[in-house]
Amino acid sequence: MPYAPHLDRRGLLGAAAAGLTGALTGALASTPAWAQAPVPVSSAPPVPPAIRKGRLAVRGRTIAYASEAAERVMRDPAGAARATMFSVSYIEDGAAPKTRPVSFIWNGGPGGATWHLREHLSPKITQRADTPRGYAFVGNADSPIDVSDLVFIDAPGTGYSRFLAEDAKPEYWGVEADGRAFADFIAGWLADHGRLESPVFLVGESYGGTRAGQVAKLLAARPRPVNLTGIVLISPTLGSGGPPDPPAPVLVLPSFAAVAHHHRRGAHSAKPLETVVREAERFADGPYAAALARGAALPAAEREAVAGQVAGFIGLSRQLVLDAGLTPSIPQFREQLLADQGQRLGGGDAREARVPPPPGQDSVLSVADGYDLGESIVRLLTDELGYTPAGPYWRDPVEANRRWNPTLTGPGYAPSIFKGLTALEGPAAPRPKIFLVAGWFDLVVPYRRPLGALTVAGFAPGQFEARVYPAGHGVYEDLATRARSTDDLRAFYRRALG
Repeated sequence: MPYAPHLDRRGLLGAAAAGLTGALTGALASTPAWAQAPVPVSSAPPVPPAIRKGRLAVRGRTIAYASEAAERVMRDPAGAARATMFSVSYIEDGAAPKTRPVSFIWNGGPGGATWHLREHLSPKITQRADTPRGYAFVGNADSPIDVSDLVFIDAPGTGYSRFLAEDAKPEYWGVEADGRAFADFIAGWLADHGRLESPVFLVGESYGGTRAGQVAKLLAARPRPVNLTGIVLISPTLGSGGPPDPPAPVLVLPSFAAVAHHHRRGAHSAKPLETVVREAERFADGPYAAALARGAALPAAEREAVAGQVAGFIGLSRQLVLDAGLTPSIPQFREQLLADQGQRLGGGDAREARVPPPPGQDSVLSVADGYDLGESIVRLLTDELGYTPAGPYWRDPVEANRRWNPTLTGPGYAPSIFKGLTALEGPAAPRPKIFLVAGWFDLVVPYRRPLGALTVAGFAPGQFEARVYPAGHGVYEDLATRARSTDDLRAFYRRALG
């Protein structure tokens, strides 16, 4: 199935997913008022779980499963109820609980509900259809439910997760506070479902990579550590406190080259995409990095030559590259590549392009792929899964980003945390394998940033592996590569389980 543009359907989440202040600031000005409103507080009693049965054919097997849409009450150290965390679990019927893996899955933001991964990895998803509403709920033949139970979690204040008091928000909106909430949720879910011995996988996208580091650290420190077997990082941010990155232009140039190739711009559009990306990587690490290191000492003739090579890869004019000091920014690239057509590139997936809205008008679309995205998310949970919520669904509330506390009192760099887990002693010490998934067309978290950081983190042989696809920030939403990317995910699970 070919790649299907969806017109930046992720809205603000696509701009703010990496926690990038500049991207967020620009997005807020054009975010609808309802998304910028404060997240409401609700003291309604807990909602009973909604359980439905289903069956799905995946890779030659038919999986019978139960879906469970539920909220868990989260308490402070004194035992007072402070918030709830909503989740949707898909659990295979009849599986052996001690050996059946369970995956805890989240998107990022911070402040984004986990609708996006649920819409692409769960057994039941939304698909455009010739119906009065423009969509239908269908089985997802690429869902990894065949290799693991799946638990999609919403942070407090997102999705159907609620705050029970206004002053509870700071207790959850912060790097470490958020990590504690997710670790507590996971420990509670495992205990309630009789799964304390099950292999556990953490799956996080974008800021979800930073969260995965905090969650892994806190799970390992519990009196009874969980059986943490694997960590899947999708286009991730990795937190703070690590070694310095290479210069940003060196990291992002191959992503620019991939995007330019897709739009038939630049001097390399006749070559295969992967060839262009590899050539751009070699150029970025060699002549380009050397030229940038010389700075103002670079002779004019050499500067002209390097500008020409950069322009050839990324499809912008040599003069623009020169005017930008050889380092066009991501906003410049997005604005200028298709400026002759009056279009601006998307950030989460730069294959997308559209005419920018007039100043002051909303840039976040509520209608995607010909149907109302917000409505489809809600109706899948309520009509299809049978959940009766206590309040409205908050997809990407801005308040969490605005009030997020970045303060750290302990390690904050995910690769160091993951590596440190292997140094713990004892038979229950976790030895998780790490799997990076990224996309060439992602300009929110260009693939070379996490790939480079994780490659040099010093993991034991066989502990870390990576796959990069011709996809955007949301790798598993790409229809053309989803069968392959989820099969690679299945293969990782099997290797991690030994």
